[in-house]
Amino acid sequence: MKLIYYIIQLSRPLNIFIAIFSVFIMSILSSEINWMNAGLASIVLSLYMSGANILNDYIDVEADRINKPNRLLVSHPMESRIILFIIIFMFSMGSFIASYLPLPAMQLALFFALPAILLYELILKRIPLIGNIVVSLLVGAVFVFASRSLGLQGYDAYKIMLLAFFLNLFREIIKDIQDIDGDSKSHLMTLPIYIGLKKTIIIIRCIYLVFFIVSFMPMYTQVYAWQYIPLLVFLIHVPLLYISVRLNDDITKEECGNFSKILKIIIINGIIIILISAN
Repeated sequence: MKLIYYIIQLSRPLNIFIAIFSVFIMSILSSEINWMNAGLASIVLSLYMSGANILNDYIDVEADRINKPNRLLVSHPMESRIILFIIIFMFSMGSFIASYLPLPAMQLALFFALPAILLYELILKRIPLIGNIVVSLLVGAVFVFASRSLGLQGYDAYKIMLLAFFLNLFREIIKDIQDIDGDSKSHLMTLPIYIGLKKTIIIIRCIYLVFFIVSFMPMYTQVYAWQYIPLLVFLIHVPLLYISVRLNDDITKEECGNFSKILKIIIINGIIIILISAN
């Protein structure tokens, strides 16, 4: 029973809930809902994300002793063979269930998501900015995967993916600032370590500027209902602007942690906006 509790905690239930909610959103946007495929897609996402989160904590355990001492594998170490078995089981079961989904969804899971997760955790997360981009693409790809699982052929999923990509990229870089001490001692070459804090903050603000422009492009404002713009401004851009202004050279780990939590809420806000404003 304790092992099951540990697995649930390592899987990060909130993140999985957000991913499953994304499947629900794509279901709402479709005219006909295939509940069987929606359920299978949710299971695949849950297994893949659980495997990825556990693998991440397993690889980063030394850095987490400094950055996040409350992480489960730091405070309650587990045998490596048990952790690796759980990770392999999660990815294997997810891939098996993905084989029952429509071909485009199966291909996305097996030939993009799974290789990208493994490459990110083993290699790419150590490359400045590239790792952030890859993990943000994976987050955005959740919507495309959900769309293809439901047999949808429209471009709405790619528009949602673009918004999710920018919001998560913003969050990932701020998390790197938060973890700079532990990452440095673990010889990880994240963006703030490689180019310095000042330049990293400039890049974050540039990303926000690009996101601001993209979010008001016709492909969004002409597709979604009139509620889109005021909701976008007050639930996404105002808190993002607040974070961008507050970022400075003497930012603390605690402030970065708070910003990361706010950004997770902003991502949820984005999903809700799409649900409310969809025609």
